[in-house]
Amino acid sequence: HRDLHSFPTRRSSDLIVTEKDAITGVVSPVCGQWDVPFVVLRGYASETMAWEVASHASRAVKAGKDLHIYQLGDHDPSGVDAWRDLREKVDGFLCGWGANTLCVEYERLAVTPEQIEDLNLLTRPTKSSDPRAAGFQGDSVEVDAIPAATLRELVEDAITNHIDADQLRITREVEKVERRTLLDFAAEAA
Repeated sequence: HRDLHSFPTRRSSDLIVTEKDAITGVVSPVCGQWDVPFVVLRGYASETMAWEVASHASRAVKAGKDLHIYQLGDHDPSGVDAWRDLREKVDGFLCGWGANTLCVEYERLAVTPEQIEDLNLLTRPTKSSDPRAAGFQGDSVEVDAIPAATLRELVEDAITNHIDADQLRITREVEKVERRTLLDFAAEAA
């Protein structure tokens, strides 16, 4: 069995992270379809989890690929800060290992201020008890306020943005021929 990583269709390696278990059922099938790791952080990343993400990045760089780390998180003081914290921890490990942090691109897929407006997302007042609230602008929005279909589309678009369409088409044609050959072989053996 071959996966998309074993073909030259992917110019980069991707990783999707979220702070919320609530969207796992929405996002993980898309990640599974494209064989992209999906990590649920449940808030701030532990040192161990950041080390694992950095290890994934290091392997991608050694394989000659850039790594794109995409995040889906709440638009609130802790959600935004948890994303900053993960990036700093991962870059810290990579720098400590002598790896090139420029090979890692970070992008917050959701929730962004633009999405709040464009999707007319339900907001709530930002908790003033959060110690990070002082530097935070606007109301807060939970990532699961984004419709499931929109979240899936955001993730799939991010992943497929780094796939060579011609190579993917060729790979799918080869897989189709291989599948037909195996089915023919199985039918003859029965």
